[in-house]
Amino acid sequence: MRAMEVSMRKLVAALVLLGCISFIAVAADRTDALKKADQDWAKSAQARNIDQFMGFLGDDAYMCGTDGNWGHGKDSLKAEWAKLLSDPAFKINWTVDTAEVSKSGDLGYTRGTFEGSQGKDSFSGGYATMWKKDKDGKWRVAVDIATPRTQQ
Repeated sequence: MRAMEVSMRKLVAALVLLGCISFIAVAADRTDALKKADQDWAKSAQARNIDQFMGFLGDDAYMCGTDGNWGHGKDSLKAEWAKLLSDPAFKINWTVDTAEVSKSGDLGYTRGTFEGSQGKDSFSGGYATMWKKDKDGKWRVAVDIATPRTQQ
């Protein structure tokens, strides 16, 4: 009887451990998917593909640039970004450092650094982007905030 009790405890412990590992793997997969969306968005900017770039934004997205001005809505944001991405002197890249996804799996954020140039002027700083899944399960930008690195 004692041997059976020990075996059952081992089985329960193994199942609990397996459940924890599965939970961690699912959480990591969700975070990886969000990081990938962020980096794919950066690639669309580097490729100067305005339609692909805009495809990452939700219809009601807000963006705050390094100048502190807010843009709102796809039409307004598209007009602004179309000018930037069509300018051969404009270059931008960003790298995600952190991504987190809510327990519900439909909200998340990314945080990282960006750098770029426009002609002889260069810029760099940090960003935070709030993402929301759309009805098709794709990550879309809800709010994007860029903060410039201050000169020391």
